[in-house]
Amino acid sequence: MGIVIGFLPIVLWLVAVIMAVVIITFTIGRGHIFTPRAKRPATEPVDWSMVKMHFLSFVMALIPFPIFVFLADSMDVRLRDFCDAAQLPAAVIVFVLVLLENVAMYFQARNASETAMDRRIGASVRKNDDDTGIR
Repeated sequence: MGIVIGFLPIVLWLVAVIMAVVIITFTIGRGHIFTPRAKRPATEPVDWSMVKMHFLSFVMALIPFPIFVFLADSMDVRLRDFCDAAQLPAAVIVFVLVLLENVAMYFQARNASETAMDRRIGASVRKNDDDTGIR
């Protein structure tokens, strides 16, 4: 039981890392973050499903640490020592990834705001052109 249970915090941490990377990748893709503004297509706001996934990712990032503390006595000594030594780097990696999720979502929201402004300004310009007869 010790070796199978011992890998649970590691597996949960890997799931949290994979979730964070997927969220960042989707947000960068949907938000056209690295596309220059002149070439950027219309950007939609951040979906609520992505916000919920971000919250779930944050929870998944926290879960492995209390599970490790809870299961430490039943783990193999070598595995426990490895997990104990890897706690701080793992926490830093997860923290940075969750922070990058926030940054990516901010840039997608900013790009979506610029798209909305461009649509409104474009509609206003077209309306004024129609009023004056300019084509």
